Amino acid sequence: MAIMSQLFWGVTVGALSAAFSTLAKGLALILGVGGVGWYSLRRRREKRARIERKN
Repeated sequence: MAIMSQLFWGVTVGALSAAFSTLAKGLALILGVGGVGWYSLRRRREKRARIERKN
């Protein structure tokens, strides 16, 4: 019975670890893509403002 309990506990902890790892990677991806998009948008707005100031 103890072996079954250890096996169940190991599978449960392994599944939770994999789930949290996947969520963390997804969150990192979303933040990375969002950060790049925000930076690109900011640079584009600054460039447009510089062009308008010259005219």
